Amino acid sequence: MRKKVLIPLFNRAHYGRLRSVLEAVKKHPELELQLMVGIPAAYDHFLTNIKNSRPHSWISALPWYFRARLLSIIDFFKPGTILKNDFLARGILNDGYAINSRVSLFLDGGTSETMAKSVGLGIMGIVDELKRLKPDVVFVNADRFEMMAVALAASYLNIPIAHNEGGDISGTLDESVRHAITKLSHVHFTATEASRRRVLQMGEDPKLVFTVGSPPIDTIKQLDLKLPKDFASGLDADKPFLLVLLHPVATESKESNAQMAREVLGAIDALGMPTLLLGSNIDAGSDEVGKIVRQWRDSKKLSNVFFTKHLQPNDFYRALANAACAIGNSSSFIREGAYFGTPAVVVGSRQQNRDRGKNIKDAETEAGEIKKAIQYQIKHGRYPSDKLFGSGNTGPAIADVLAKVSPRIQKEFHEV
Repeated sequence: MRKKVLIPLFNRAHYGRLRSVLEAVKKHPELELQLMVGIPAAYDHFLTNIKNSRPHSWISALPWYFRARLLSIIDFFKPGTILKNDFLARGILNDGYAINSRVSLFLDGGTSETMAKSVGLGIMGIVDELKRLKPDVVFVNADRFEMMAVALAASYLNIPIAHNEGGDISGTLDESVRHAITKLSHVHFTATEASRRRVLQMGEDPKLVFTVGSPPIDTIKQLDLKLPKDFASGLDADKPFLLVLLHPVATESKESNAQMAREVLGAIDALGMPTLLLGSNIDAGSDEVGKIVRQWRDSKKLSNVFFTKHLQPNDFYRALANAACAIGNSSSFIREGAYFGTPAVVVGSRQQNRDRGKNIKDAETEAGEIKKAIQYQIKHGRYPSDKLFGSGNTGPAIADVLAKVSPRIQKEFHEV
């Protein structure tokens, strides 16, 4: 009997980064792939969502909530309707994967409150789905708050957990969540040897800690990186452009996140270059960052700035590979950016102390300093490709380990 490996995909980053793992598990003769997707709470928890969400505008949110409720009613009679209308799920289905489970957990608002409540709501749905699917192992990725919900649910059901990209250090709440998931997990896949040493320092079994690199390197190594002419409406991809992706820092105040957004946008405004500006994740503080971006975009009406909330994973990688400079605080600039050799400016504390290649230049949260750093990086140009985070065989390596290991549920602390 094949071992059932459940992989939760709860946001665009999870799917973009784990595709090589999905493919390797799907193809492995000893493994069976199960996929769980996370969707907004409005679909299956209408009243709970209304009570606990904190949208930036109820006027704009309510029509969406009622549309989600209507889709959930249609889905009752025509299963699959919700998945076909959800951005993440639709992309997964279009790539030929079957979705075995969905969990409604994301409350609207992008605050610390909605983030914490989403974890609690998620645990209830995830427990039910894990009991139904009965996986032999749950593969948890990185450090997102929703992965904490998965790890807690699996732990209390005595299901072994395999954790990807543990041992990294960075800023914000993500680091604490990442280390907490490490202590709940039984099998560990690290991106670098430095991260492996940190996992061992936390008392994990050396026989169950494997340095395999980072899965997205597998995908981008195979990808045609040429940008289609129409990948972003109005942006001329043949000319140098900036890629901006700014996430909130959950451990900092609203005022600090708002100021960070203002300073980055101020630097972009001063440079006047064509710019592709992407929407942030939904961590606490995203409401404030999003508000600043919307106000700036609406007031400036700059013809050289192009905003999109979502890019399909391949298009995001193409944009990152071709940008004259990437600006913000996404870990993709550090991991995939190193492999591409894309010059990047990392702003603020969100990625502090993370292992990084030579393509990164750090900048304080001040418009003038950010502008200088961008100008330096553009003048420098592309960096040599760095294999710090892997050379393109991570997915198969992970699948092979998952097929052969059978860890004990009761963990033991291993002294260094």
